[in-house]
Amino acid sequence: MKRSCRYLLVALACIGAWPAVAQPAAAAADSDPVVVVIEGKPWRRGELEAMVRALPPNVMQNFFADKRNFLLQYALVQRLAKLAEQAGVPEQEPHRTRLDYQRLVYLAQAETEIAANSITLTPEEQAKYFEEHKQDFSRAHVKVIYLAFNDNPPPSKDPRAKRPRTSAEAEKLARELVQKARAGADFGALARQYSDDEETRARDGDYRPIKPNDTNLPPEIRTAIFSLRPGQVSDPVRQTGGFWIFKLTDFVVPAFNEVQNDVYQALREERFRAWIEGLQKDLKIEIRDESYVGGGSPKK
Repeated sequence: MKRSCRYLLVALACIGAWPAVAQPAAAAADSDPVVVVIEGKPWRRGELEAMVRALPPNVMQNFFADKRNFLLQYALVQRLAKLAEQAGVPEQEPHRTRLDYQRLVYLAQAETEIAANSITLTPEEQAKYFEEHKQDFSRAHVKVIYLAFNDNPPPSKDPRAKRPRTSAEAEKLARELVQKARAGADFGALARQYSDDEETRARDGDYRPIKPNDTNLPPEIRTAIFSLRPGQVSDPVRQTGGFWIFKLTDFVVPAFNEVQNDVYQALREERFRAWIEGLQKDLKIEIRDESYVGGGSPKK
């Protein structure tokens, strides 16, 4: 079900990208003069900017960055669209079907934005959600050692240059360091001596706090970290170009007020997903030919 609503959830990620446009009050003609006439239609400054602010953000930015070029392009688009209409393009295939489909998609996206923006969450609901999902907002504090490798280094012109480790050498060293760390060796000292990650090496291996749903990290790294108990050291985790070793120092569950924005977004997305899934359950679709729908390309 989560996969089936993935595309509609894209609209949720874009909420706020199309800000609500406040319609200006009617202004007297002398205080809002005509600033441009496009294809015979006069545009007052107020109505022109109101129209532009209703467009996608990148289009609006283009207008305010270079009004002259925007207006030239807008006039050209209007002329081309008028020619297409005069030629009956909107009634020709495949254009009619494409226009209908684009209208459907736009209206569906607009409805999802309206629905998502209508979700209201009280402070009490947010606090309750936080209490029920504290682990989702926890932070893992870890130390790391990174051992880089390169099995196909470019030829070096300097015979004195240090040869990079091979993957086999890096894995061997990684397993030795894991064994030492688990036997009680100071992980920070090992990081200072061996790690190839300069930023964490300078901090005795300390890495930034990690959230369970941190999508900036590969799944195998998140799994390695969140399967540890405080004080434990992971097995080496191979990634492109290097091995990572992690030591979990502790888990911290922040106070509600520290993560209230994250809580709000998570609960809002949950409510939105429930709304989408409710619609999906009520869809009326009857498959008459499972062999046709089940796979393969449609017959021509």
